[in-house]
Amino acid sequence: MNKSFWLRPIIWRLLALCLLLGTAGASVFPVLSTHLSTNIGVSPLWIGVFFAANTLAGIGVSQWLANKSDQGLSRLTILIVSISVSVLGSVGLGFITWYPALLVAGMVWFGLSSTAQPQLFALAREQVNDRDAALFQSVLRATISISWIAGPPLAYLLFEMIGFRNLMLITAGLFALCLALLPGLKDSRLAPAKPQTPGVRDPRILGLMLVMAAIFAANSMYIVYMPLYVRDSLQLLGIAPGLLMGLAAGLEVPIMIIGGALSHRWSLFGPLRLAALCGIGFYLGVWWFDTFPALMMLQVLNAFLVGLAAGLGISVFQTLMKDRLGMASTLYTNAIKTGSLAGSSLGGVIAYLGGYDWVFIGCALLALTALVFVQWVSYKSPPVAPSDSS
Repeated sequence: MNKSFWLRPIIWRLLALCLLLGTAGASVFPVLSTHLSTNIGVSPLWIGVFFAANTLAGIGVSQWLANKSDQGLSRLTILIVSISVSVLGSVGLGFITWYPALLVAGMVWFGLSSTAQPQLFALAREQVNDRDAALFQSVLRATISISWIAGPPLAYLLFEMIGFRNLMLITAGLFALCLALLPGLKDSRLAPAKPQTPGVRDPRILGLMLVMAAIFAANSMYIVYMPLYVRDSLQLLGIAPGLLMGLAAGLEVPIMIIGGALSHRWSLFGPLRLAALCGIGFYLGVWWFDTFPALMMLQVLNAFLVGLAAGLGISVFQTLMKDRLGMASTLYTNAIKTGSLAGSSLGGVIAYLGGYDWVFIGCALLALTALVFVQWVSYKSPPVAPSDSS
C-alpha cells in the first residue's frame, strides 16, 4: 500500500465515518442491558428476547438491501436512510420506558440502521485493489475497535452521571455527525454484472457463516451478560465492565492492523482457527477466575478472538465473493447478527436457569463449535493463492 493511498480525502472520510459509527454503537450496546434491568425492571429472559427480536429485524432488512445494492441501488442512499433512522432511534430508546413500545421501537431502529456498517465496508472495498483490500478493511475494522476503547467506560460513566436518556441524546448527535460526512461520497461501481463467485448456498460460504455465527454468539453472550455478572455476582464497581471492554478493544486494534498487514502470509482460514482457540481459553478463564485483575489479564485472549475474527473475517467473505461485495459484507455482518440472535436468546435461558456464571461455559462450547466448523470449511475449500487472499 503506497503512501499516496492515505492522502486521498475519501479514505479519511471513510475512517471518520467508521470512528463515529463505532463510538455511537459503543454508547448504546454496553449499557443497554443494564438500562433494561435497572431502570425498566426487565428480567434476564426478556432482555434476551429484546436483543433477539431486534437482531432478527436487522438481519432481514440488511439482507434485502444488500441484494438491492448489488443490483444497483445507491449505497449512499442506503447509508443516508440508515443513519437518519439511527438518529431518531437513539432518541426513542432514551425516552420510551414501556417494554412493548421499546421492543417495537428497537426493532425499527435495529432493522433500518443495521445496514450502515456493511454498506460502508462495501463502499470502502471498492476504493482499493485486491492487494490492499485486507489491510484497509482491517484498518477500518480497527477504527471501530478504537471507538470501543474509551466508549464503554465513558458510556458507563455518563450513564451513572447523567442517566440513560441524556446518554442517548449524545448518541443521536454522533449519528448526526455521520450524516454530515455523507454528502460527496460516490459509488465507484460500474453497472452490475452477473455474479461469477460463490453464492449464499455454496458450502464454503455457509460454513464460513456458521464459523462467524458461533464466534459472535459467544461474544454477544459475553457482552450482554458480563456486566450483570460483574455487578451482581462479583460485586465489582459499576465502571468495571466498561474497563474490561475498553481494554479488550484497545488490544484488538494492533492485532487487527498487524493481522491485515500480514494477511498474505496467512492461510485463508488461519486467523479464524486461532481466534476460536483463543475464545475457548478466554471463556473458560472468565468462568474460572473471579477477581478483577485476572479478568483484565484474560482480555488478551479476548482481543485475539475478536481482533482476528472481526478484522480478517470480512476479507475472507470478500475474497470468496469478489463481484458481490455488498452481499459479502452483509453476509459477514449478518453472520455476526445471527450469532448475536442465538447468543442473546441462549444466554438469557442459561442465566435464568443456572445463573450468570454458567453463561461463560456456553460461550466456551460455542468457541469449540466454531473451531470444528473452521476445520470443516478448510477441508471443503481449495488452497487460495496469496495474491487472491490479500
